[in-house]
Parts: sequence; structure tokens; C-alpha cells
Amino acid sequence: MGQYYKGKKIGTCESMYYMRLSEAQELAKQGARDDDGITFESYLTDNATMFRFPFPDEDEGIPANCQYDKGFNIPAGDLEDVGHSTICVGNTHKNGFHNMNIMIPCPYSKDFKDLILDGKVKQSNGGAGEQFLTVRFQAIRDGKEKTIFECSRCGQLQRFSDDDIDKIKERAKEYFECYNREGKNLSYKGDQGLYDQAIKIINRIK
Repeated sequence: MGQYYKGKKIGTCESMYYMRLSEAQELAKQGARDDDGITFESYLTDNATMFRFPFPDEDEGIPANCQYDKGFNIPAGDLEDVGHSTICVGNTHKNGFHNMNIMIPCPYSKDFKDLILDGKVKQSNGGAGEQFLTVRFQAIRDGKEKTIFECSRCGQLQRFSDDDIDKIKERAKEYFECYNREGKNLSYKGDQGLYDQAIKIINRIK
């Protein structure tokens, strides 16, 4: 079910991926309602609605043809309480019929690691690598502005405590430092644009 404001789509169900939290907050101050009569104030207090993360390249406005599931991947650091769900893998006959779905634990999860240790599942050399999170939404949870992340492999949505957010941001800044060319020799092969974008996004995580 789509949500609209003045005829413009703002999202679907609890995912307002075409509207920033700051926009909803301004509309709530005005006492505005969406086209179904739902107040923006209620969106900010229901502990369920999520809004588009404020990506720096969209500060001048979210493009009409924007990517609705836009995200930015950062390492999770040494967090142990990251949530995971299963992943659906499709398999069909070689001639293309009788598809079946196989449900497997997220490769970052303890369940998957246990399968590896028990020899019940095999994986490529190097395994899943460092755990990454996708920055996806911004929301109000229990009265506080929080970033909503996805596991970058299984897509499980989640948020973290302030202490864990500090750890995530510290590891992310460390990870992207190799792209920073400032103060380096001119021959240094970094990517200043990526570094600058990453730092801006990291600083907006809450």
C-alpha cells in the first residue's frame, strides 16, 4: 500500500523512502496529514515508520527518479549483536522449470558458522569476509533519532545502541581512510571523492 502527500508518493507502508525524516518533522510541526489523513506526527511517534537516510548528494532534494532502495555499505566492526535472517537461494532444472527455494542462514550468522564447523556446508576460501552493514533509513525510535541499518548480506533491518554506533563509526572511518589523499604524495592512489562522501555519511549516522 502506497503513501502519498499532495499526490506525490512518499513511500509504502512503514518505509517512507521518498521522504527524509527532517521533511516529516517539518510537516508534523505544521499539523499536516498525508493523502489518507494520517498525521505526520503519528509517523514520528509510532516506532515503526522509517524515512530515507539523508544522503549528502540529495541535500538539494531527492530526485524524482531516485533509487528507492539506496544505501551505503560500511563495516560493522567487532559488534557481536548484529541481527540476521535467512537468505533464499533459487534452484531450477537446467531446462528452466520446477524452481525450488532453498533457505540458508546468513553467512555472517552464528548458525551459518556452526554449519561450516560441523562440515554440513562448504564455502569458498576467505568465507564471508568482514561483516558489513548497509545504511538505509533514519527514524524516530523511543523519542530518539536513530539510523536503521540492514545486514549487507541478508537484509535484516536493525538499529544499535549509542555505544555500538560509536564503534561502527570508528571502524568505518578507519576503513575509508585508505581513500583519503589529503596530505599524501601526489602518486598516492586514493579516491578523495569516495572518502569525502563516506565521511559525510558516517557523520550523519545516529
